[in-house]
Amino acid sequence: FTIVFQFFIGWLVLELAAFHGVINAAAILMAIGDAGDWQWHSYLGLIISFINLWLLKDIHALACKSHLEFNKTLEIGLGENFKQNIIEERANKLNAELPSWHRPFKLNNDSYEHFSHVVYGPNDRNTLDLYKPKGGAYKPRPVMLQIHGGGWMLGFSERQGLPLRNKLIEAGWIFVSINYRLSPQHPFPAHLIDCKQAVRWIKENISEYGGDPDFILATGGSAGGHLSTSLALTANQHTHILQPGFEEADTRLNGCLPIYGVYDFLDRNRTREDMPIKDFLADKIMQCPPEGHEEIWDIASPMAQVDEDAPPFMVTHGQLDTLAFVEEAQYFAKELRLKSKQPCVYTELEETQHAYDIFYSPRCIHTVNAMHTFSEYVYSQYLKDKS
Repeated sequence: FTIVFQFFIGWLVLELAAFHGVINAAAILMAIGDAGDWQWHSYLGLIISFINLWLLKDIHALACKSHLEFNKTLEIGLGENFKQNIIEERANKLNAELPSWHRPFKLNNDSYEHFSHVVYGPNDRNTLDLYKPKGGAYKPRPVMLQIHGGGWMLGFSERQGLPLRNKLIEAGWIFVSINYRLSPQHPFPAHLIDCKQAVRWIKENISEYGGDPDFILATGGSAGGHLSTSLALTANQHTHILQPGFEEADTRLNGCLPIYGVYDFLDRNRTREDMPIKDFLADKIMQCPPEGHEEIWDIASPMAQVDEDAPPFMVTHGQLDTLAFVEEAQYFAKELRLKSKQPCVYTELEETQHAYDIFYSPRCIHTVNAMHTFSEYVYSQYLKDKS
């Protein structure tokens, strides 16, 4: 409970710092206006309020500068001249604008067609929401698959990834957000099997919606970051376990963009010694101990699945994340850079908690812009190879 409370308070303060500052300033002005027979503690409270206001200003200013960190890490991961490798037609899409952080919760718009509760598989919760730009297109559109988070135990497809959805649809992408079976009713790998079923469905059906079945990226936050990463790294592997009944289906992805994910269920690098989750995973998610079940625990750990065939990755994490530790993301990105033949962009965001991309905060906006840039880069390479 303490950890969740810390996350919730930190998340709201860090991502809505400007609004907290306005409220704090209004309280200061009201206190000054009502000043009468003040005692020493009244002045102390006023001083503390001014300090708090100054700190909130700094937090907001740091969030507004997060695009600088993304620019640096994109150059490190893709090369200093990476923008020149985005074909002009796609580079023009980068200018699509997001709503301002002044209206953080304005997440819906009328720029897309929405197909809801589309069935993609045989199991309960095998439904997806598909969003596409209005009107047709003279060529197939790229596809982004969104996998929701929620600790593998809760969550809904239509409630996460909305800022990224809006950005990509504005730029001409198709956005597919899926539900999947949840624990404890269903142990792992049910979650990942469903994600693979969704990839299969997309490849077989997305052309009917104007999408390109040969170009699919995946993303997700938290548990969705774990599942999208696992999906990307286990493509066409362990099919007897992960693709039962559709072993021959091609489940390869063209890239993956996990946010604040979990990358090692076995905590090989001892990053979570102060907050172990192995018992939780064994009881609720895996529903078996690691001992005697090494294969499935390894399959559930993206860290163990990294090899030279990994697709391009963009890994993003907050330095203050109290639910998914940043050190684990560091080790995972290091593994990708050591073993994969494809590029890996890794970004750590200062003063950043878990789930910071839920609404339009300054940091969320810069993250979505950077994810779009990475996606257009990968899509450009695909188009060049195809031509």
